[in-house]
Amino acid sequence: MLTNDRIAHDPRHAEASRYALLRRLTPTLRHHIVGEFQPLGMLTALMERRLQNEAPNLAGLRENCQSLGDLSRTAAQKCVDLMTWLAPRADCDVSLRFGVAECLDLLATSLRFRGFALESQLQGVEARVSSSALRSVLPTALIAMSDHCSEPADLVVRAQSLPQAVQLSIDARQSSRQTDNRASGDYRVLRWDDVMAVAQAESVQAVREGEQVRLIFPTLSPS
Repeated sequence: MLTNDRIAHDPRHAEASRYALLRRLTPTLRHHIVGEFQPLGMLTALMERRLQNEAPNLAGLRENCQSLGDLSRTAAQKCVDLMTWLAPRADCDVSLRFGVAECLDLLATSLRFRGFALESQLQGVEARVSSSALRSVLPTALIAMSDHCSEPADLVVRAQSLPQAVQLSIDARQSSRQTDNRASGDYRVLRWDDVMAVAQAESVQAVREGEQVRLIFPTLSPS
């Protein structure tokens, strides 16, 4: 059994591990940001075609302008939200269910290309945890597990309530999917010591036993 209790906390190691995580997340963040602006381009192209008519439908164009404004505001807000992955707020808390879903949604596509499926099984567990801690430690653990799995796998996240804490366990179940599961070439692989360094910096306990990783987050009162 390997735990982060066995490694002295080194702020420089934690900072390096955070940087490595962000380098691995950057292609996914870029993909999500670009996706937010695709509907704007499609609607703009539609409006341009309508304006080329000899007698444009002004009522329809006004509706399109309103939709364009709504989409722009939504895209801007979602991009601001995505940027908080780069500069997280240390004092922000999040419900465990929402925070885990957010992390899995961000990683799902990139890991799927490498043969990994993400599954969340958090039924019956309600808790609030540090958003910064969850966003830092859970993705680091998931990417590290995928980097070191020799075969494609299902990564299953489960939760268990503990006194003043909540435990997330990640199990790797081998899959029969035929795909390239090699680690991403965007940057270096993430190692278990990266998981432990980030976990220590966020006051999270990390334990690895075989093909399972357990992460224990302190629970918070709603802000």
